[in-house]
Amino acid sequence: MASVSNRQIEHYYFEMFRQDYRMPEGTVVLTDKPDVIITGKRNIGIEITNFYHKSGADRKSEQVQNKTRQRVISEAQQVYLAKGGKKIQLSFSFDPELPIRERMPLVNKIAAFAKSIETLASGAVNKEVFKYIPQISFVYIHAGEYKDPKWQIIRCLSPPLMSLEAVRAIVTSKEAKSKQYKHCEAYWLILVVDSIDPAQDQEIQIDGFSKIDSAVFEKVIVYKPYFGHVLEVR
Repeated sequence: MASVSNRQIEHYYFEMFRQDYRMPEGTVVLTDKPDVIITGKRNIGIEITNFYHKSGADRKSEQVQNKTRQRVISEAQQVYLAKGGKKIQLSFSFDPELPIRERMPLVNKIAAFAKSIETLASGAVNKEVFKYIPQISFVYIHAGEYKDPKWQIIRCLSPPLMSLEAVRAIVTSKEAKSKQYKHCEAYWLILVVDSIDPAQDQEIQIDGFSKIDSAVFEKVIVYKPYFGHVLEVR
């Protein structure tokens, strides 16, 4: 199956956005730099970007940490089974404030921990039992043996409140790249909060948006697809 490009994803978000927000009349042209142009009484260029909690270049970001966590529990399950473990199902939640720095020590700790609880009944495991693994905040064991168990990650924490400073940082970054945009009479910036991705999920209600200003973008809009939440910053 062919992978989906960033451009296709951005256009997909736009198609959802136009169902939830009244757009100016005109012809929609899917393009690049900016991602969409609406040609009508005036041309409006729309730039679309995902709103992550932190930059993907940051090793502590959810983009990086979520992949690392997935790898850790997958490898821990393999180690556990290789040492004669049962085909139990485990669900984990990780503490986002404690990023994983060394993978293999954590893999071995989780595999040994699984061995120590494999005979427990179904339910949440007392946190005291795994307090020596601080990166883990919650564990649920599904008792019995499964044909093809897959240990999984679940989210137990409420999403954080959106940062006003993070919005400003994205606006500044996109302004710096705006010289590459095709000429339009006005530009909009849409920040997509895709709640399916823990690296993006956040509450978009926040005070102080009237303080956001931009020399490039006529509108800065925060959009939460699937919920239809739209917050017009400016």
